[in-house]
Amino acid sequence: MKFTRPSRRATRFALPLAGAAAALAMAGSAAQAAPAVNPDPIPATFDFSDCPTLPAGSDLHASTCVSVVVTSGTFHLGKFDQAIEKPIKMTFANAYNPETFQFTSVFGKMHAEKMLVQPGLFGDPLLSAVYAQPEFAGVFDQPTSADFKIKMGLKVRLVNPILGSNCLIGSDSNPILLDLTTGTTAPPAPNTPITGEKATVVRTTPPPTVRSAKHVDNAFSVPGAKGCLFGGGVADWLVNQVGGMPSAGGKNTMVFNEYMSTQAYDKL
Repeated sequence: MKFTRPSRRATRFALPLAGAAAALAMAGSAAQAAPAVNPDPIPATFDFSDCPTLPAGSDLHASTCVSVVVTSGTFHLGKFDQAIEKPIKMTFANAYNPETFQFTSVFGKMHAEKMLVQPGLFGDPLLSAVYAQPEFAGVFDQPTSADFKIKMGLKVRLVNPILGSNCLIGSDSNPILLDLTTGTTAPPAPNTPITGEKATVVRTTPPPTVRSAKHVDNAFSVPGAKGCLFGGGVADWLVNQVGGMPSAGGKNTMVFNEYMSTQAYDKL
């Protein structure tokens, strides 16, 4: 299966990921406390050091860098059901070209710590504990949508002394392809629709402005694991059997509770 990899697709007035919802939700509450959708504290700082290089001809004043911190949520992939307990940070640009009057979405970087998902895959909860570390897998797009849908590719690295560090669920060529939305999903059975939350202003002072949003998807499929057992793939079958992969659409769920902030490139 092949996927288009539009990491720098130009879409007229399309803003990337939660920054799109944020820019169009200025009428939301400006309260200092976080809304009910996100029970987590607002991050103390937002890191703009990974803002990507803009395409030639971009207007620095009108182009923005978006810093997102996913503070909690869910990774349900096959039989692996993992709560997001450590922040996932992403950075990307919204580059404006004054000659074409178009914005181009440019992904920057993603940082995520490994999270324990299986305490004892081989029976020993210490030696055989399996950790999962989500990584960006090269696909990023912002289709025009009232629900601010985001197409994003992920891969999940499974880390374990026996499996090695090259055991991957998904890859750059065959990613876990998410269609994240702040609206309501329409998954195949047995999953039922779930609803995200459009961006809402939660802090205006001190600047920059911070917004909260909730992106969800429970219609995506998950490919089988590959490269397990020191990259040789000998244990692929075991990981797939234990993890219930490949996993068809309608059996997986991704929920991101997130905060985001933006900075114009001429202010960086």
